[in-house]
This record gives sequence, C-alpha cells and structure tokens, in this order.
Amino acid sequence: MAIKNVAMDRRDSADYRNLLKRGGFISASYLSISGFDASRLKRLAQQGKLDAIRCAIGKSIRWYYCEKQAELAHLRGEV
Repeated sequence: MAIKNVAMDRRDSADYRNLLKRGGFISASYLSISGFDASRLKRLAQQGKLDAIRCAIGKSIRWYYCEKQAELAHLRGEV
C-alpha cells in the first residue's frame, strides 16, 4: 500500500481514528513519544517499505503508520 491519502473534516476524524486503530494503524505522534523517529518512518513509507495513511483534516496533516511494520523496522534498526 505504501502511502494512502485521506481528506476529511473534523466531524469525521474521531470515527476514522477509531477505525484506523482497529485496523492496526497508530499515530506518528504516539510512535514519536515511544522513541521512534517520525522522519525515518515517513522516509520508509515513501520508499514503500512501510504502510502509512496521510490524513488531511482541514489544514492539519496527521500521519498514521502500521504498528506491526513500525515495530519490526524499529527492531531491525531502521527507525
């Protein structure tokens, strides 16, 4: 999948966020707090090595990454 682009308004964002969590995706801000390098995650997604979703909510952009793939990349030392 690499990167999927999604545009939505604020009213739909909470429901879509819950859908992403159930689908195994986690926000870049949470991963960053957990010690992951967000810029490296983005680079891996652009290279097609990591599934990501780019959510445009109004003027705000939020990134979500596949949790399992991000953890494996972290264990391999790529992140």
